[in-house]
Amino acid sequence: MIQETLFQDVNAAPETQRPSDEDVLCAIAVSAVSSPGRSGIWDMMQSRVFPGDIYRAVSRINRPVTQEYLVDTYSDNPATAARMILDAAAAKSIRVLTFWDEDYPALLKEIQCPPVVLYIKGDIPPQQALAIVGARRSDARSAGNARRIAREAVSRGCAVVSGMAVGIDREAHLGAIEEGGRTIGVLANGIDIVYPWPNRDLYRLIESTPGSALVSEYPPGIMAGKWTFVRRNRIISGLCAGTVVVKAGRRSGALITARHAMEQNRDVFACTGNSFDEEYAGCHGLIKNGAVLVSGPDDIFDELSRCAGAVMPPAAGAVNGDCKTMREAETEDDPEEGTLEWRVLRLLKEGDREIDAIAREIPASPGEVNEAVVLLELGGRITRSGNMISRVY
Repeated sequence: MIQETLFQDVNAAPETQRPSDEDVLCAIAVSAVSSPGRSGIWDMMQSRVFPGDIYRAVSRINRPVTQEYLVDTYSDNPATAARMILDAAAAKSIRVLTFWDEDYPALLKEIQCPPVVLYIKGDIPPQQALAIVGARRSDARSAGNARRIAREAVSRGCAVVSGMAVGIDREAHLGAIEEGGRTIGVLANGIDIVYPWPNRDLYRLIESTPGSALVSEYPPGIMAGKWTFVRRNRIISGLCAGTVVVKAGRRSGALITARHAMEQNRDVFACTGNSFDEEYAGCHGLIKNGAVLVSGPDDIFDELSRCAGAVMPPAAGAVNGDCKTMREAETEDDPEEGTLEWRVLRLLKEGDREIDAIAREIPASPGEVNEAVVLLELGGRITRSGNMISRVY
């Protein structure tokens, strides 16, 4: 009944109209309103009703109230909160992109509950994108798989999307950057908050990589919570034509992303582990339920091409092969003997190390050691899970 009343109060806006400054403020206010589903907000968005009209319509039914998780940082009045949020974003050079902007991602508009507003640092690349997700506890094999798929995606003209977590997400972002491509990190917190802290170097890399972006639907200053990760995952899959799950146990959050992708009618792909390997039980379950089994990169890109009705070009020198093989195309030489990178690799021959332990064992500043670790990671010579560093080969 409420929804019917709202639609009597507003008219659909022509698609060519651009949101005004007032509409941007109203869009932020709409995004802050509690119980958006009961207010019919998403239905009006899909009918191209503009945010000012939506907010006025909602205000005529009931006094709008700000969502509870925002109230500690912003006002309990959505209109006041919107002004505070816009000022906070401007102070931190964060761009506000509304559902009504021309460059709002087209695929994301198609999902059931698209974000009313996105907060962005960088530029969302316009080309087709592939989501690569998986467990936070990666190993050398799964890390190598994530990187290889990301590099292959970039070589075929795709951007890579992931969730900025440690483990598989991190490897996917780094693989894209390493190949000279574009990546989108979708956050479960305000874009000004670095979480998890071990990924602070990855934040800087994405910010400094042309055509890449950090994206969140949460305003500045909002901390991550369990539920924000679940909501975040629909954006990861929603931005992409397909989602690849590289490694996932039965309770992995990556399975939530895969479920969103299925509900959004997007392709889902899964890499396999060994039989009875519980750390891949989630991937095996996805395959049983119709996900495409990944035995090599072509399994992904042939399917995406078939669904898109166009052939994606193969990567230069690419061959289809077992997804578990690692860095066959790697041709980089070892670091020059005596350099800091060479000394870090030599240490890691003896076994995995925490980055703090490496800094204690090598006569160099922590900053220099961290820089060497990042360079080795970008080169695919090591993997990092939190503060633990492992040598790939």
